Amino acid sequence: MNFPLLRSIRRFSLRRLMAVARKELIHLKRDKRMLPIVFVIPVVQLGLLGLAANLDVENVGMVIVDGDHSPTSRAIAARMDAGAAFDLVGITDSYKEAERAMDLGRAELVVIVPPGTDRALHRNEQAPVPMWVDGTDTNRALGAQRMAEQILRDVSAERLPKLSQALPYGKPEPRARVLYNPTFQSEWFMVPAVLAMILTVIITVLSSMAIVKERENGTIEQLSVTPIRPGELIVGKLAPFIVIGVIQALLVTLVTIYGFGVPFRGDPWHLLIMAVIYLGAMLAFGLLVSTISQTQQQALLTSILVILPNILLGGLMYPIANMEPWARHISDFMPLTYFAVMIRGAFLKGIGLEILYKDAIILGIIAFVLLSLAVFRFRKRSA
Repeated sequence: MNFPLLRSIRRFSLRRLMAVARKELIHLKRDKRMLPIVFVIPVVQLGLLGLAANLDVENVGMVIVDGDHSPTSRAIAARMDAGAAFDLVGITDSYKEAERAMDLGRAELVVIVPPGTDRALHRNEQAPVPMWVDGTDTNRALGAQRMAEQILRDVSAERLPKLSQALPYGKPEPRARVLYNPTFQSEWFMVPAVLAMILTVIITVLSSMAIVKERENGTIEQLSVTPIRPGELIVGKLAPFIVIGVIQALLVTLVTIYGFGVPFRGDPWHLLIMAVIYLGAMLAFGLLVSTISQTQQQALLTSILVILPNILLGGLMYPIANMEPWARHISDFMPLTYFAVMIRGAFLKGIGLEILYKDAIILGIIAFVLLSLAVFRFRKRSA
């Protein structure tokens, strides 16, 4: 595919790019105006929340570690997979495979049926059934744990009449182990989300003003007749915002860790790389908005209309698994969908690019496509 950005990169002049970046920093320093609040926000937010958001505990990814291979373990698997609450993504006898499914976010619940469970129940002995619960989303984790425990009790009650005439039958004893957020602290789930929201809103709004501000001030024609190429102008305007975004990310991360006590278990360099990729995607989004807007007010409204679906459908506030199928398809194209997994994985799960490299690659592709579209739009309007 012929991307204008690729052609521009080959002819980049670092001196011209830095001149644009310096000019943009001066504008940012001088511009202290407050823009009016637009009333369309509540309408769009209400529509998206009413159609896509769902706080019920549904489609909880579940893996069963079946070490018993017995009628009891098969009954547990069948009963848990029968309802809408759980989505059975796999049955395995490997603990490592189940742990990896939780690290990747495919599973939020692991039910372990140890060897000898069926035999212990027939002997009317205690039969522990350990569970691993992903405590990242506290409300969802608590709901999933309670429903899983109820299903185990129901399985016992259903099988008891069939076996009581032959042998005494014990009951499964659920033993839950909550991972990542064992004390169910809501701050651990929400504060990383707030961090991502701050970066999303501020960076997108600032960058959406970049080109349209030049157009309103009448300086866009002056830039068009200079030797500065469209790619250099776009990247030069983007560079200061990346620096601002990285500084904001560092400050908010420090407040998240030391102010709210949210643990950081991952590699800070991995998080920095992922944050830069995400900032690039959102800045490209903002710059694309800037190239199609006529006024700063129009750019603000358009950027807000871009930010809201990104936040509401990106898995930041509501689990994507709970959304309608059409909303889940839209979320696949939202940069925040991948950054939300990254930031919560870095803080709570201690995972980084070694596991989330696919999310980073998809996010990088989104950023590249958006930046290419911004360059194309600017070249078309400048022609």
